[in-house]
Amino acid sequence: MYTTELEYILAANKKAMELYKVSLETLMFSGRYDFMVFRFSEWDEVLTDLEEWDDYVSIDETTYHALYGNLCIKFRELIKYL
Repeated sequence: MYTTELEYILAANKKAMELYKVSLETLMFSGRYDFMVFRFSEWDEVLTDLEEWDDYVSIDETTYHALYGNLCIKFRELIKYL
């Protein structure tokens, strides 16, 4: 059976990436939501999406899930006020 290994990427604007480089928790506990996480198997699937961000780094699956959940919480709070 053929299996494709998944890649995980954090893409972010400059300030959010600076916070991530301090620590994962620093970014998560900040009020920033100018970042996105991607899960993909082929780079071609995500290259266009990465162009809109200032920087990106590879992350592991655990970090992907933590940041994905963090974004969901932040956007849910943001949507409450619309």
